[in-house]
Amino acid sequence: MLKRALSCLMVSCAALLPLAGAHAQAYPKGPITIVAPFPAGGTPDLVARVVAEKAASIMGVPMVVEAKPGGQSITGTTSVANARPDGYTWLLATLSFVTSPVLVKGVSWDPVKSFRAISQLATAPVVAVVPSSLGITTLRDFVAKAKQEPGKLNYLMPGVGTSMHLNTEMLQKSAGIELFAIPYKGTPLGMPALLTGDLSFAMLPLSTALPFLKDGKLTALAVVAPERVSEIPDVPTLKEAGFPEAQVLSWYAMVAPADTPDEVVAVANKALNQAIADPAVKQRLQDLGVYVTQPEDAGQTDAMLRGEAERWKQVLGSLNLEAQ
Repeated sequence: MLKRALSCLMVSCAALLPLAGAHAQAYPKGPITIVAPFPAGGTPDLVARVVAEKAASIMGVPMVVEAKPGGQSITGTTSVANARPDGYTWLLATLSFVTSPVLVKGVSWDPVKSFRAISQLATAPVVAVVPSSLGITTLRDFVAKAKQEPGKLNYLMPGVGTSMHLNTEMLQKSAGIELFAIPYKGTPLGMPALLTGDLSFAMLPLSTALPFLKDGKLTALAVVAPERVSEIPDVPTLKEAGFPEAQVLSWYAMVAPADTPDEVVAVANKALNQAIADPAVKQRLQDLGVYVTQPEDAGQTDAMLRGEAERWKQVLGSLNLEAQ
Protein backbone atom coordinates (compact mmCIF):
# COMPACT_ATOMS: atom_id res chain seq x y z
CA MET A 1 0.00 0.00 0.00
CA LEU A 2 2.82 2.37 0.95
CA LYS A 3 4.71 1.45 -2.21
CA ARG A 4 1.64 2.24 -4.31
CA ALA A 5 1.13 5.61 -2.56
CA LEU A 6 4.77 6.60 -3.15
CA SER A 7 4.44 5.59 -6.77
CA CYS A 8 1.38 7.78 -7.20
CA LEU A 9 3.15 10.71 -5.52
CA MET A 10 6.13 10.37 -7.86
CA VAL A 11 3.85 10.32 -10.88
CA SER A 12 2.02 13.42 -9.61
CA CYS A 13 5.28 15.33 -9.07
CA ALA A 14 6.57 14.28 -12.47
CA ALA A 15 3.36 15.57 -14.03
CA LEU A 16 3.88 18.94 -12.42
CA LEU A 17 7.40 19.45 -13.80
CA PRO A 18 6.39 20.00 -17.41
CA LEU A 19 3.81 22.51 -16.22
CA ALA A 20 6.48 24.51 -14.40
CA GLY A 21 8.69 24.44 -17.49
CA ALA A 22 5.80 25.43 -19.70
CA HIS A 23 5.06 28.36 -17.41
CA ALA A 24 8.64 29.62 -17.75
CA GLN A 25 8.63 29.10 -21.50
CA ALA A 26 5.35 30.97 -21.85
CA TYR A 27 7.08 34.29 -21.06
CA PRO A 28 6.57 36.66 -22.68
CA LYS A 29 2.89 36.42 -23.59
CA GLY A 30 2.26 40.09 -24.32
CA PRO A 31 3.77 43.56 -24.77
CA ILE A 32 6.70 44.70 -22.63
CA THR A 33 7.06 48.33 -21.55
CA ILE A 34 10.51 49.87 -21.21
CA VAL A 35 10.51 53.07 -19.17
CA ALA A 36 13.22 55.59 -20.09
CA PRO A 37 13.09 58.13 -17.22
CA PHE A 38 14.32 61.05 -19.35
CA PRO A 39 12.77 63.31 -22.02
CA ALA A 40 11.81 61.89 -25.39
CA GLY A 41 14.46 62.46 -28.04
CA GLY A 42 17.39 62.38 -25.63
CA THR A 43 20.09 59.74 -25.87
CA PRO A 44 18.62 57.38 -23.21
CA ASP A 45 15.26 57.40 -24.97
CA LEU A 46 16.90 56.67 -28.33
CA VAL A 47 19.07 53.91 -26.89
CA ALA A 48 15.99 52.24 -25.43
CA ARG A 49 14.20 52.39 -28.79
CA VAL A 50 17.09 50.91 -30.79
CA VAL A 51 17.50 48.01 -28.34
CA ALA A 52 13.75 47.48 -27.97
CA GLU A 53 13.19 47.18 -31.71
CA LYS A 54 15.62 44.27 -32.01
CA ALA A 55 14.72 42.63 -28.69
CA ALA A 56 11.03 42.67 -29.67
CA SER A 57 11.76 40.70 -32.83
CA ILE A 58 13.80 38.20 -30.82
CA MET A 59 11.15 37.74 -28.10
CA GLY A 60 8.23 37.81 -30.52
CA VAL A 61 6.19 40.44 -28.68
CA PRO A 62 5.81 44.23 -29.03
CA MET A 63 7.96 46.49 -26.87
CA VAL A 64 6.75 49.96 -25.99
CA VAL A 65 9.31 52.57 -24.93
CA GLU A 66 7.79 55.14 -22.61
CA ALA A 67 9.76 58.34 -22.00
CA LYS A 68 8.80 59.36 -18.48
CA PRO A 69 10.93 62.33 -17.33
CA GLY A 70 10.63 64.23 -14.10
CA GLY A 71 12.21 64.56 -10.69
CA GLN A 72 15.79 63.96 -11.85
CA SER A 73 14.77 60.59 -13.40
CA ILE A 74 12.99 59.64 -10.18
CA THR A 75 9.43 59.77 -11.57
CA GLY A 76 9.98 57.08 -14.18
CA THR A 77 12.18 54.98 -11.92
CA THR A 78 9.59 55.03 -9.14
CA SER A 79 6.90 53.82 -11.53
CA VAL A 80 8.99 50.74 -12.36
CA ALA A 81 9.88 50.09 -8.71
CA ASN A 82 6.13 49.96 -8.00
CA ALA A 83 5.23 47.87 -11.05
CA ARG A 84 4.24 44.21 -10.86
CA PRO A 85 7.35 41.99 -10.88
CA ASP A 86 6.08 39.92 -13.79
CA GLY A 87 8.68 40.80 -16.42
CA TYR A 88 6.45 43.14 -18.41
CA THR A 89 7.91 46.42 -17.14
CA TRP A 90 11.61 47.22 -17.49
CA LEU A 91 13.66 50.32 -16.69
CA LEU A 92 16.52 51.73 -18.74
CA ALA A 93 18.92 52.60 -15.93
CA THR A 94 21.75 55.12 -16.17
CA LEU A 95 24.20 56.51 -13.64
CA SER A 96 21.45 58.55 -11.96
CA PHE A 97 19.86 55.23 -10.98
CA VAL A 98 22.53 54.82 -8.29
CA THR A 99 23.18 58.49 -7.51
CA SER A 100 19.69 59.99 -7.22
CA PRO A 101 18.84 58.16 -3.96
CA VAL A 102 21.90 59.83 -2.41
CA LEU A 103 21.35 63.30 -3.89
CA VAL A 104 17.57 63.69 -3.77
CA LYS A 105 15.48 63.67 -0.62
CA GLY A 106 12.45 61.46 -0.31
CA VAL A 107 13.37 58.81 -2.88
CA SER A 108 11.18 55.80 -2.07
CA TRP A 109 13.27 53.11 -3.77
CA ASP A 110 16.74 51.64 -3.41
CA PRO A 111 18.78 50.75 -6.53
CA VAL A 112 19.82 47.44 -5.00
CA LYS A 113 16.83 46.37 -2.88
CA SER A 114 14.00 47.58 -5.12
CA PHE A 115 15.28 46.19 -8.42
CA ARG A 116 17.09 43.30 -9.98
CA ALA A 117 19.43 43.54 -12.92
CA ILE A 118 18.68 42.11 -16.36
CA SER A 119 21.70 43.13 -18.42
CA GLN A 120 24.26 45.86 -18.98
CA LEU A 121 23.93 47.29 -22.48
CA ALA A 122 26.50 49.96 -23.24
CA THR A 123 28.73 52.80 -22.15
CA ALA A 124 28.48 56.34 -23.47
CA PRO A 125 31.31 58.88 -23.79
CA VAL A 126 30.51 62.41 -22.64
CA VAL A 127 32.13 65.48 -24.20
CA ALA A 128 33.13 68.66 -22.39
CA VAL A 129 32.07 71.54 -24.66
CA VAL A 130 31.80 75.32 -24.71
CA PRO A 131 30.00 77.59 -27.17
CA SER A 132 32.48 78.52 -29.88
CA SER A 133 31.63 82.17 -29.28
CA LEU A 134 33.48 81.88 -25.96
CA GLY A 135 36.75 81.72 -27.91
CA ILE A 136 38.26 78.89 -25.84
CA THR A 137 39.78 75.77 -27.38
CA THR A 138 41.37 73.81 -24.51
CA LEU A 139 40.16 72.62 -21.13
CA ARG A 140 43.13 74.22 -19.38
CA ASP A 141 42.22 77.60 -20.91
CA PHE A 142 38.64 77.18 -19.70
CA VAL A 143 39.87 76.35 -16.20
CA ALA A 144 42.11 79.43 -16.25
CA LYS A 145 39.15 81.62 -17.26
CA ALA A 146 37.00 80.09 -14.53
CA LYS A 147 39.68 80.89 -11.94
CA GLN A 148 39.85 84.46 -13.15
CA GLU A 149 36.04 84.77 -12.90
CA PRO A 150 35.01 82.57 -9.94
CA GLY A 151 31.29 81.78 -9.90
CA LYS A 152 30.56 83.80 -13.05
CA LEU A 153 30.67 80.99 -15.58
CA ASN A 154 27.67 78.68 -15.64
CA TYR A 155 26.94 75.21 -16.97
CA LEU A 156 24.06 73.11 -18.27
CA MET A 157 22.99 70.71 -15.54
CA PRO A 158 20.50 68.17 -17.02
CA GLY A 159 19.68 66.37 -13.81
CA VAL A 160 21.11 65.81 -10.35
CA GLY A 161 23.23 62.67 -10.30
CA THR A 162 23.61 62.32 -14.06
CA SER A 163 27.09 61.65 -15.41
CA MET A 164 27.05 65.15 -16.96
CA HIS A 165 26.37 66.70 -13.56
CA LEU A 166 28.92 64.60 -11.68
CA ASN A 167 31.63 65.01 -14.30
CA THR A 168 31.28 68.77 -13.94
CA GLU A 169 31.27 68.60 -10.14
CA MET A 170 34.40 66.45 -10.11
CA LEU A 171 36.09 68.73 -12.64
CA GLN A 172 35.38 71.70 -10.38
CA LYS A 173 36.88 69.87 -7.42
CA SER A 174 39.98 68.61 -9.21
CA ALA A 175 40.62 71.90 -11.04
CA GLY A 176 39.80 74.15 -8.09
CA ILE A 177 37.15 76.16 -9.94
CA GLU A 178 33.57 77.23 -9.26
CA LEU A 179 30.84 77.06 -11.91
CA PHE A 180 27.19 78.02 -11.46
CA ALA A 181 24.71 75.22 -12.25
CA ILE A 182 21.67 76.02 -14.41
CA PRO A 183 19.26 73.07 -14.09
CA TYR A 184 17.19 71.73 -16.98
CA LYS A 185 14.82 68.78 -17.26
CA GLY A 186 17.11 66.96 -19.65
CA THR A 187 19.92 67.98 -21.98
CA PRO A 188 17.74 68.84 -25.04
CA LEU A 189 15.97 71.63 -23.18
CA GLY A 190 19.26 73.36 -22.33
CA MET A 191 20.78 73.25 -25.80
CA PRO A 192 19.33 76.55 -27.12
CA ALA A 193 20.91 78.50 -24.24
CA LEU A 194 24.23 76.71 -24.73
CA LEU A 195 24.30 77.42 -28.46
CA THR A 196 23.56 81.13 -27.97
CA GLY A 197 26.29 81.45 -25.34
CA ASP A 198 23.92 82.05 -22.43
CA LEU A 199 25.51 78.95 -20.93
CA SER A 200 29.29 78.76 -20.74
CA PHE A 201 29.93 75.02 -20.43
CA ALA A 202 28.34 71.60 -20.67
CA MET A 203 29.13 67.93 -20.50
CA LEU A 204 27.09 66.46 -23.36
CA PRO A 205 26.44 62.97 -24.67
CA LEU A 206 28.59 62.45 -27.75
CA SER A 207 25.54 62.01 -29.98
CA THR A 208 24.09 65.32 -28.81
CA ALA A 209 27.34 67.22 -29.26
CA LEU A 210 28.46 65.87 -32.65
CA PRO A 211 26.19 67.88 -35.00
CA PHE A 212 27.10 71.13 -33.29
CA LEU A 213 30.80 70.30 -33.24
CA LYS A 214 30.68 69.65 -36.96
CA ASP A 215 28.92 72.93 -37.77
CA GLY A 216 31.26 74.91 -35.52
CA LYS A 217 28.70 76.12 -32.99
CA LEU A 218 30.34 74.20 -30.15
CA THR A 219 33.98 73.49 -29.34
CA ALA A 220 35.02 70.20 -27.73
CA LEU A 221 37.58 70.51 -24.94
CA ALA A 222 37.85 66.88 -23.79
CA VAL A 223 36.07 63.54 -24.06
CA VAL A 224 35.16 61.51 -20.98
CA ALA A 225 36.26 58.03 -22.05
CA PRO A 226 39.13 55.63 -21.37
CA GLU A 227 40.58 56.51 -24.79
CA ARG A 228 39.89 58.90 -27.65
CA VAL A 229 36.82 58.16 -29.74
CA SER A 230 36.87 57.77 -33.50
CA GLU A 231 34.18 60.38 -34.14
CA ILE A 232 36.35 63.18 -32.69
CA PRO A 233 39.91 61.76 -32.80
CA ASP A 234 41.61 65.13 -32.26
CA VAL A 235 39.84 65.74 -28.94
CA PRO A 236 41.90 64.59 -25.91
CA THR A 237 40.54 62.50 -23.07
CA LEU A 238 40.13 64.11 -19.66
CA LYS A 239 43.30 62.31 -18.60
CA GLU A 240 45.22 63.70 -21.55
CA ALA A 241 43.79 67.14 -20.83
CA GLY A 242 45.23 66.94 -17.32
CA PHE A 243 42.20 65.99 -15.19
CA PRO A 244 42.03 62.17 -14.94
CA GLU A 245 40.34 62.22 -11.52
CA ALA A 246 37.33 64.07 -12.97
CA GLN A 247 36.28 61.18 -15.21
CA VAL A 248 32.84 59.61 -14.68
CA LEU A 249 31.93 56.83 -17.10
CA SER A 250 28.31 56.81 -18.23
CA TRP A 251 26.57 53.46 -18.72
CA TYR A 252 23.22 51.96 -19.68
CA ALA A 253 21.66 48.87 -18.12
CA MET A 254 18.23 47.25 -18.08
CA VAL A 255 16.61 46.40 -14.75
CA ALA A 256 13.27 45.07 -13.52
CA PRO A 257 11.33 45.30 -10.25
CA ALA A 258 12.61 43.21 -7.36
CA ASP A 259 11.03 39.74 -7.11
CA THR A 260 10.87 39.33 -10.88
CA PRO A 261 11.28 35.54 -11.29
CA ASP A 262 14.68 34.11 -12.18
CA GLU A 263 13.38 32.33 -15.26
CA VAL A 264 11.85 35.57 -16.58
CA VAL A 265 15.09 37.49 -16.04
CA ALA A 266 17.02 34.73 -17.82
CA VAL A 267 14.78 35.00 -20.90
CA ALA A 268 15.05 38.79 -20.93
CA ASN A 269 18.83 38.69 -20.45
CA LYS A 270 19.30 36.30 -23.35
CA ALA A 271 17.17 38.44 -25.67
CA LEU A 272 18.95 41.68 -24.74
CA ASN A 273 22.37 40.11 -25.16
CA GLN A 274 21.37 38.85 -28.60
CA ALA A 275 20.02 42.29 -29.48
CA ILE A 276 23.18 44.22 -28.62
CA ALA A 277 25.35 41.61 -30.36
CA ASP A 278 23.61 42.33 -33.65
CA PRO A 279 25.99 44.29 -35.95
CA ALA A 280 23.23 46.63 -37.14
CA VAL A 281 22.26 47.46 -33.55
CA LYS A 282 25.90 48.07 -32.62
CA GLN A 283 26.27 50.49 -35.52
CA ARG A 284 23.03 52.34 -34.75
CA LEU A 285 24.09 52.76 -31.14
CA GLN A 286 27.56 53.89 -32.14
CA ASP A 287 25.92 56.48 -34.40
CA LEU A 288 24.31 57.76 -31.18
CA GLY A 289 27.72 57.90 -29.49
CA VAL A 290 27.01 54.77 -27.45
CA TYR A 291 29.28 51.72 -27.37
CA VAL A 292 27.96 48.21 -26.69
CA THR A 293 29.53 46.32 -23.78
CA GLN A 294 30.41 42.63 -23.70
CA PRO A 295 27.31 40.49 -23.03
CA GLU A 296 26.80 39.72 -19.35
CA ASP A 297 24.51 37.48 -17.39
CA ALA A 298 22.16 39.08 -14.90
CA GLY A 299 24.43 38.25 -11.97
CA GLN A 300 27.36 40.14 -13.50
CA THR A 301 25.22 43.21 -14.13
CA ASP A 302 23.82 43.01 -10.62
CA ALA A 303 27.37 43.00 -9.23
CA MET A 304 28.22 46.04 -11.36
CA LEU A 305 25.21 47.97 -10.09
CA ARG A 306 25.93 47.08 -6.47
CA GLY A 307 29.52 48.23 -6.91
CA GLU A 308 28.43 51.50 -8.53
CA ALA A 309 25.89 52.17 -5.77
CA GLU A 310 28.52 51.73 -3.06
CA ARG A 311 31.16 53.68 -4.97
CA TRP A 312 28.95 56.71 -5.48
CA LYS A 313 27.83 56.83 -1.87
CA GLN A 314 31.48 57.37 -0.99
CA VAL A 315 32.31 59.73 -3.88
CA LEU A 316 29.26 61.94 -3.34
CA GLY A 317 30.08 62.12 0.35
CA SER A 318 33.56 63.38 -0.51
CA LEU A 319 32.07 66.05 -2.80
CA ASN A 320 29.90 67.34 0.06
CA LEU A 321 26.83 67.47 -2.19
CA GLU A 322 23.76 67.85 -0.02
CA ALA A 323 20.54 66.03 -0.83
CA GLN A 324 18.04 68.39 -2.41
